[in-house]
Amino acid sequence: DLVVTGDGHHLAVRTAKGGFALLRSRAGDYVRDMLSETSGHEGELAAIEDLPAAACSRDLCAAHIVRDGRTWTVLATRSSRYVDFDPLERACAAADIVVSDRTLPQTCIPRWLKADRAFLERTGGLSITLGDAPRVTTVADRVGRHPWVERRTDLESRLNATRWLPI
Repeated sequence: DLVVTGDGHHLAVRTAKGGFALLRSRAGDYVRDMLSETSGHEGELAAIEDLPAAACSRDLCAAHIVRDGRTWTVLATRSSRYVDFDPLERACAAADIVVSDRTLPQTCIPRWLKADRAFLERTGGLSITLGDAPRVTTVADRVGRHPWVERRTDLESRLNATRWLPI
């Protein structure tokens, strides 16, 4: 029902008619192709702001998705501009899922999932299935813990611990 890129910058939402709509309608061909392939959708990708159950501004976009008789509210950031603290906190509380390419404040507490930069750095991209038994599949889950795969946080901690000696 939702596909989120590992950087949180792009989001595709399954529409009521079975297609997909993008958070950023100006996404390039590479992103469109990747999200189409990941979601298994071969048709044209719509824009979330064109969906009847969505409300978008330059900075935020909220969409309602109905699955198995339940309405899910998804909130996503669309710009790097500052969003006022109190309205953001209220919008997060009214959402089931929040997706952002930035680290959101701790007071942003959605009802089910907060997929911001801090979360996505640990998980990579996401595939979210909604309904009676909602589930999240992450790239990290699919890649597994193989010796040749180093999680970004492991690599960063090793790099930060490295002592650079003068030559």
